[in-house]
Amino acid sequence: MSQLTFATGRRYDTKFLLDGRVKVDGFDIEYIDPGAAPWPVFRAMVTTLPYDIAEQALAHYLIARDLGIPLTAIPVFPSRFFPQMGATVNRRAGIVHPQDLEGKRVGTLGFGYNPAVWLRGILTHQYDVAAERVIWVEESSDPFLGGVAYPRSRRYSIEKRDGFMGSLSGAAIQPIEILERGGIDAFIPPSGGPPLTALTAKLFSDPLAEIRRYVESTGVFPINTVITMKADIAARHPELPKRLFTAFVEARRRYHDEIAEGKETNHMGLDVAELARMGVFPDCYGLQPNRAALRMMIHYCYEQGVIRRLYEPEELFVGV
Repeated sequence: MSQLTFATGRRYDTKFLLDGRVKVDGFDIEYIDPGAAPWPVFRAMVTTLPYDIAEQALAHYLIARDLGIPLTAIPVFPSRFFPQMGATVNRRAGIVHPQDLEGKRVGTLGFGYNPAVWLRGILTHQYDVAAERVIWVEESSDPFLGGVAYPRSRRYSIEKRDGFMGSLSGAAIQPIEILERGGIDAFIPPSGGPPLTALTAKLFSDPLAEIRRYVESTGVFPINTVITMKADIAARHPELPKRLFTAFVEARRRYHDEIAEGKETNHMGLDVAELARMGVFPDCYGLQPNRAALRMMIHYCYEQGVIRRLYEPEELFVGV
């Protein structure tokens, strides 16, 4: 039996693999569990590639593939999210509508950081925001893609700033403090965003209403993470992708059973009953059920200049 390393965050269905309740047939997996926030794994898996298999943010995987980093993936997406939930603004910045972001300074962990790519695309296509007129301020020590020299289109105004990502980068200043002091006018956080204060507000006063409209117009529940593996591991073990996919399908079934039994009631901060009413949850793994979301993210990455070619989804995933 082959032994491989697999780093993934403990959440939703991955817990069933981490705890050994679901096995990958024919493989002895050593799991590396960074907890519910697997950011260090994301960065490592596009730089030093220390693991055979790893969870990765979708935009980061597309950037890595475009740069020729030897990774591949299976169509398994453990985490999904709506970036509309977390976008936060300084109340004094005069941002009432998304179009008010034009000319403002918007902080993000990195220009190609997954929530930033998704939200930038949504702002462009759903709200007619001229994203090229926004000043995108990225953390110099980008905890996700630091050390990865991916392209950035000259159409966008991009600044770098040291140390405003707080606990993610080890600096003392939190992004919420930068917002309150006016250093940036808005902030795109990793998930639901920091707690609001008297001086901060959500970009969308009713995020759920915006999410409903987005789903009605696109049918997409944006993908947060994907399961990747080293290309040489997939080549050396051609049976691995299918067996790993099969294990994840079983883990997802168990996760959905927990939802049906009332043990799990939210996914990335949203009530699963509401997601079910929108028709986007429970979800399925595989290429076909996720084609619309994948094509949209590929298009966003290409449009924003962080990848150089418009890929077809089949080019980016091994057959399962």
